Amino acid sequence: MNKKYILTALVAGCAMLTSSCSTMVNGNNVSANKVGYGAQAFPATVVAAKNVNIETTSTAKNLGTGVGAVLGAGAGQMLGGGSGRIVSAAGFGVLGALTGRYLTDAAGNTQGQSLTVKIDGSGQLYSVVQPVSEQVGYIPVGTHGLYYHGTNNSRFEPDGTY
Repeated sequence: MNKKYILTALVAGCAMLTSSCSTMVNGNNVSANKVGYGAQAFPATVVAAKNVNIETTSTAKNLGTGVGAVLGAGAGQMLGGGSGRIVSAAGFGVLGALTGRYLTDAAGNTQGQSLTVKIDGSGQLYSVVQPVSEQVGYIPVGTHGLYYHGTNNSRFEPDGTY
């Protein structure tokens, strides 16, 4: 295989592994699959807050592992010579898979919070896990705001944040 094509694939693969990975969420961004969905809004106060790590999805982990394996094998093939080329490609493929998995985990995990909110006037408690927003940061106990409760979508927004 032409070394130029292998090098191009390596660069493209590295870009795939490192793109779209962040540990904080911008509170002004909305996922396209959330457009048009409504939710009931309840005035509420945070009564418990716990910091959590929102892990990367298994699909992303598998993609990172696969891309890493292909890139590693390609690099190993370029470095090896003769009959050692197969051994080099296999060894670098394993190292690439491990590295791709690690990078996907490290870059894809998101800082989040598990919040328990008490609805004003009713005393009802709701729990929601949500990413930490760059604008708001971590939400402390005692914060008042609106708890939005919808089908497959709930969140808490402090007063005066958005």
